[in-house]
Amino acid sequence: MKNNKFSTALAKKAESMLADGKIPYSSLPRWFYDNLQSEGLITSISRGSHKTAIVTDVEKCRLYIEQTYTNGTCLPRWIETVGNAEGDVERAALVNETGSSKTIKTRSFKGFLAKCCEPITASLCGNTVTLSPTKGMALFIQDTDTFSLPADVVVIGMENGENFQHAERQRHLFDASQVLFVSRYPQSTDLRNWLINVPNRYIHFGDFDLAGISIYQSEFYKYLPDRASFFIPADIDERLKTGNSTLYDLQYSQFRHLQIADPRLTPLVEMIHRYHRVYEQEGYIAPSFGE
Repeated sequence: MKNNKFSTALAKKAESMLADGKIPYSSLPRWFYDNLQSEGLITSISRGSHKTAIVTDVEKCRLYIEQTYTNGTCLPRWIETVGNAEGDVERAALVNETGSSKTIKTRSFKGFLAKCCEPITASLCGNTVTLSPTKGMALFIQDTDTFSLPADVVVIGMENGENFQHAERQRHLFDASQVLFVSRYPQSTDLRNWLINVPNRYIHFGDFDLAGISIYQSEFYKYLPDRASFFIPADIDERLKTGNSTLYDLQYSQFRHLQIADPRLTPLVEMIHRYHRVYEQEGYIAPSFGE
């Protein structure tokens, strides 16, 4: 683990990979590739003796890298700042850019993002608080150890950032009287650990693809079997018929032998393989009128 350092050389490779959408497999450290692969952000294809790493979603991959390894600093600026640190750059400038004078991966915050579409009474730090819906703003729950909700509030995990940003435009998809939308980024472990310790039902709303199902099963269903479910809309069959075939092909080699731990997912997986297509959850963001 001591060699698992996100160096400037690796950052430059990552920047090149994001620009081209691919990179020779041998160019990436195995630990870095495995981390991206576990998030469903990268896969690989082989042609003869040559193996290529393929980015499945460039923007999601960029967001993950910047949130996980550069403390939110964009890659070009991080490379410039950390590269200059080998010279005479002031230590304070490095801290300002990366959040760490050591330039090693750090935890800027502990917690998770949340949004609601109707007022929810919650408990935080021993006090009763009201979570209020505010357009254009999300809440950051930092003290997760003391945060709790009424047991009938359903927690909806939004896989993609755009869906979380526009959560109110997807509220109609869920018939529970009260829901709290949460984001697994920037640190999915914090969200999962909180879910383990509360009684609330959890619904995972992600992309309708093999990578998304893998994330749900490994990060949530494994720990919350009786309380977790994967959101499957009633019209997903029709949507998959015109879904993304290229992304299915990219994911197939990695996930073709995916074991289905949650039997409720079997019909969805069968549909994905039948149509050889996947469907990205952004398609469920309802049009906004008046914005």
